[in-house]
Amino acid sequence: MPRRAPAFLKPEEVPLVLSALRPQWRPLFATAIYTGLRKGELLALRKSDVDLRNRLLTVARSWERDTTKGGHAEVIPIAAELVPFLEEAFSVSPSELVFPDDNGCMRGRHVELEEVLRRAMGRAGIVNGYRSACRGKGCGHVEETPDATPRACPMCGRWLWGVGGGCGLRATGKVRPIRFHDLRHTTASLLMMSGANPAAVQRIMRHSDPHITTETYGHLTPNYLRAEVDRLSFGLLAGLAGGQDPRLAGAVVVRPQGAAPVAASLLQARNRASGTPVTGGANPQDLQALTLVQDLNAASTPARSRGERGRATVRPTGGTCPWPRRARWWCPARRPRVPRPR
Repeated sequence: MPRRAPAFLKPEEVPLVLSALRPQWRPLFATAIYTGLRKGELLALRKSDVDLRNRLLTVARSWERDTTKGGHAEVIPIAAELVPFLEEAFSVSPSELVFPDDNGCMRGRHVELEEVLRRAMGRAGIVNGYRSACRGKGCGHVEETPDATPRACPMCGRWLWGVGGGCGLRATGKVRPIRFHDLRHTTASLLMMSGANPAAVQRIMRHSDPHITTETYGHLTPNYLRAEVDRLSFGLLAGLAGGQDPRLAGAVVVRPQGAAPVAASLLQARNRASGTPVTGGANPQDLQALTLVQDLNAASTPARSRGERGRATVRPTGGTCPWPRRARWWCPARRPRVPRPR
């Protein structure tokens, strides 16, 4: 089964999302972004697992299990910007859990953290357009717009309302598909994009195999394979920057260093096909000039019709036959006409 590219928040979107979240959800989502913990590991996190003095966090359990997905406890560092969010979570939590519900118990698996995230993205304006609909009886007009400005229905003239409850005349933002687990992808992606060591990212994300980290997030590394692909350099940019004719740049400038024998062999093969003799010991510059002249002549010579190339035949009526010589028998002009029986 093919693996899809991971979805994640962009660096400029993270502050907007955290600011748009409700105060009771902000420490939970900040911890998910800064640590890359899974949903069950976050909701089962205890205060005893967090060492704010040494900025260390122990991931030892998930949901009701006393173990994680990897089967063992691991310690990861705490980012400096995450400390105020954890301190706030400690102060409002009535139990030993860091992120409990209102009664101090662990939140269930049914908690819709994806909806909380998507609503925050909508309030922050991180959308791919807006959608509104007409509430006129029998109209049903739906319109997608680039902004949330109130508009009138082009069918009945009524005001368009946002799709969903509580939207009013403001159009509803179309949030791109994203899951709560994609916040874990956000942690790894932003670390790789900032130039972090892939081995360190693998330890922070607690992947069992380093290849998982490199295969999933390796393309986000700065200058990923750029030095390797830049080896395909033929001097094309230098030729075009000089203001030369593109055909001239293609014949004279675009040539790697030390590639004269290859160019000469290709030119010989080309002229053998056209009937022009070229000596094997010719000067490479002369060969390039000859190639330029041939290209310019071919571009300036108008295309000949089929009859001018000698492939047409004369019909009995005096016209030209569009069919080639080998398929001349199929030409309708040369078939004998057989009268139909009456």
